[in-house]
Order: sequence, then structure tokens, then C-alpha cells
Amino acid sequence: MATQQKFEVIQVTSREVACNGGGGALGHPKVFLHIDRDKDNTVVCPYCSRTYAYLESAAGAA
Repeated sequence: MATQQKFEVIQVTSREVACNGGGGALGHPKVFLHIDRDKDNTVVCPYCSRTYAYLESAAGAA
């Protein structure tokens, strides 16, 4: 039985992030993602499923 891979969660202090999948040529096209305040302060990359989590305490009241 195959186990499901956990995707990486990256904590950030900006609501605008860029993701290229890492790995240089083995990644994916660079996409710019916005972390919405109305959601749970996270955004998931549509290519590689990395989750970016906004840290309010580290960024202040931005």
C-alpha cells in the first residue's frame, strides 16, 4: 500500500510569495502567489502543492 507524501510547508513574513518548485531545471515555471487575509493565512502552489503560511507575529500588523 502506498503512503501519501506530505507536502512542504514554508513559513513566510510576506503576503506575496514566488514559487518555482525548487530544484532548478527540475522545478516548474515561477508563479507569484498572494496569501489572502480572509482565508487561513496560507496559499498552496498549484504546481507543486507547497504550502506557504503567513506568520503574523513575525511580520507585525501588516
